[in-house]
Amino acid sequence: MEFRTKLVISRRNKRAIIAYAGLFIAASSLLLVFIPAFNGYIPYVFGIGIAIVVIGAFIARGDVRNYTLSPEDLIVSIEGISVGSVHYPFRMISNMNFNVEAYDGLYVNDGAMVSGSNSDGMTNDISFEAGGQKINCGFYLQSKEHVTVLRDLFDEFYQRRVPFVERNRNTRTYLLRVLNDVELEEFKRRYGYA
Repeated sequence: MEFRTKLVISRRNKRAIIAYAGLFIAASSLLLVFIPAFNGYIPYVFGIGIAIVVIGAFIARGDVRNYTLSPEDLIVSIEGISVGSVHYPFRMISNMNFNVEAYDGLYVNDGAMVSGSNSDGMTNDISFEAGGQKINCGFYLQSKEHVTVLRDLFDEFYQRRVPFVERNRNTRTYLLRVLNDVELEEFKRRYGYA
């Protein structure tokens, strides 16, 4: 069994720099609160910042993300992890940690936006230590079916007692689910951890 996906890498969209500058100006308007002589200018500076954000987003054609998909793959299997062309066998790996947030198209309402939005599937990451170095990379989840492949791999890890942690942000999960105390005890019993 193997889980294969694209790596998510940082990138700079030069067109989006204007939007980021506008965001900085809008946020800077809050600093004017501490200078009583400039209190009257706060709405104007904030408004100008928001206008620049909108103009910058328009120039960037709405793509203001600072990450994109890499042509290289992430492959996780029971034999080890391959990040691009570099393979790490499990005998070298420790402190493996998966953060699985959302797949592409999943509706997410985490409070950051009033109405929520659809995920782009690029906010997931894996980290581990190998050969004395810490490796951390983002990965893409294409669909609900793709998540199922990852969950099946986690199931195999649990059966073979491969040490790893899975989570959704700061919440610990088991087979991609948050378990209550009773479910956790049943989970441990099922996989022989009790």
